[in-house]
Amino acid sequence: MKSTKLFLTFLIVAFVFGGLIFAQETKEESKTNKEVVSAQSLSKETNAEDMAEALKTIPGVYIRSGQINIRDATSNKILILIDGQRMNNAQSGGYDVTTIPIDAIETVEVLRGGNSARYGSDAVGGVVNFITKKAKETSKMDLGLRATYGSFNSQFYNIYTSNTLDNFNYYLSYKRRQSDGDFKYTDFYGLEKTRTNNYSKGDDGLVKLGYKLQDNSNLLFTGQLGQSETGVPGSVKGLKNFASASPRAVTVTNNSYFNLNYNSKEIFGKADLNANSYYQYSRIKYDDPDAFGGGTHSDSKVFAYGLELTQNNPVSDLINLTYGYSYRNDNANSTAIGDKSRNTHGAHLSANIGFKNVGFYFNNISIVPAVRYDAPSDFEKVLSPKISFMLASTDEYAFNIAAHWSKSYRAPTFNDLWWPEDAFTVGNPNVKPEDGTTIELGYSVTLPFINTQIRMNYFNSDITNQIIWAPRVSDGKWTPSNVDKSLTSGLESYVGTKFFDSKFKVEINHTYMDARDKSGKVNDGKLLFYRPYHKVDFNTALAIDIFEFNINYQFLSKRFVNAGNTAALPDVSRWNMNISANPKLFDMKWTARLDINNIFNKDYRLNDGYPLPGREIRMTVGLSLM
Repeated sequence: MKSTKLFLTFLIVAFVFGGLIFAQETKEESKTNKEVVSAQSLSKETNAEDMAEALKTIPGVYIRSGQINIRDATSNKILILIDGQRMNNAQSGGYDVTTIPIDAIETVEVLRGGNSARYGSDAVGGVVNFITKKAKETSKMDLGLRATYGSFNSQFYNIYTSNTLDNFNYYLSYKRRQSDGDFKYTDFYGLEKTRTNNYSKGDDGLVKLGYKLQDNSNLLFTGQLGQSETGVPGSVKGLKNFASASPRAVTVTNNSYFNLNYNSKEIFGKADLNANSYYQYSRIKYDDPDAFGGGTHSDSKVFAYGLELTQNNPVSDLINLTYGYSYRNDNANSTAIGDKSRNTHGAHLSANIGFKNVGFYFNNISIVPAVRYDAPSDFEKVLSPKISFMLASTDEYAFNIAAHWSKSYRAPTFNDLWWPEDAFTVGNPNVKPEDGTTIELGYSVTLPFINTQIRMNYFNSDITNQIIWAPRVSDGKWTPSNVDKSLTSGLESYVGTKFFDSKFKVEINHTYMDARDKSGKVNDGKLLFYRPYHKVDFNTALAIDIFEFNINYQFLSKRFVNAGNTAALPDVSRWNMNISANPKLFDMKWTARLDINNIFNKDYRLNDGYPLPGREIRMTVGLSLM
């Protein structure tokens, strides 16, 4: 009762007094721990066809098994958003970003570090927001086609169209993808093998319908549908991993997402209003007829619906206030845990206190305190604070300094809490949320005389109460508990320069990270497994008339595959490239592009026991209206 009164009081303060919401990351903050990049540029740099692979060159981001990891945080500690809407599901905690087609995405925002003060649960390691494409504001028909064919019988087909007609606009896209995935690899004993049952196929569609109600208000409906079928080949013999082949295992996934957004500027004085209502559905079916004990079948359905209200209110030249409220219902119905649900009410507050044109070298100074309160129905209430301090100069050098301190958390999943007791495993309804504390200090500067930008960001994160599944002392059954702690520090660096009127550019990203076990147990002081000391990305692009040439190099230092640090995967060095031509003929824009991944055909692993393709070649042709 006391917590309910506290929550209602919190809401009243938020809505009556204007709140102190952190609804916007400022321009100064985006210079250090935030990346905003276009999907098109990521595709050119990485030759990616899905958004997981596209993000591999961003500092602090690591891709393993198609999942996004940021710094020391695994994928279930990374919040995934599409158009600002939470996508992580409550049963497993993550979201499969390989199902997001790169053709449907306009830009990607990657915010590193703890951000529960704005976004709530699961934002311990960071937030990735995929912004989908939309119709152009001008009234003009747009239509495009693209087809790709490559190694392992990989095929990708995309079509889109958009237009604006008076107050109405639409954007429609469809993508078909398939691959046999039957690449060659060298096994643990040095023999050449073929990866089998590694096929994939799927379809993805996006519909966006917009209507301009008045000059300052808009209504937008978004619908996304996707389905896929993938073979699950299992693992092969690794350094510490035992072979576990599944030659006939299959996963079938169906996803749907619907959102209705109302946006109005200056609806109450200078205050804006943004309202979202949404519904999400995901179904994952897994079948392995050859599994030990007579085969395995699982069927998991996850539903979510909710409402989010946010107001941004610039009450003066000094203070920008915003306040927000959210409600979300998560429900899972599966063969594993049965029928479980969670209701979460949340409110978040922040103030952007900005001093502009001060008599100081940094003529813009911002202080941003923030806090969020979440009240879930199935575990304890959580308060998540954050404070940011930013200095920015507006001269040609654009020198910026930013510092952040934050507390964040990850909610226990339904699997953690309610996994039914069987001969091997059992959930734990008493497990608590994981807690994270992050400190960051960074700067960015532009050197106009050599057309160069430099960014560096130091981070230190401390994660406690980590939820780890381990054998129970009493009977040896695997169960989750809050036992582990880790401490991570590192430095993210970026240098980018352009030559010849920006026709030739070079970018270098480097991430140094020291992520260690601080559990106080036998492995205390050891490096966390799969966290390399060094990650380096080198990208270069040359544009000449209608032609463009891109080269990408990525280096990962060795990664331990076990908690005791007795076995490690070797360094990885990969080169990728593409060359494209983009002529304009018959009032249309044409595209032809040749991609080569893993140019030197290196045999490598990112996960122990899971081989990856060697050299891969793809050819793309496309056209769109001018």
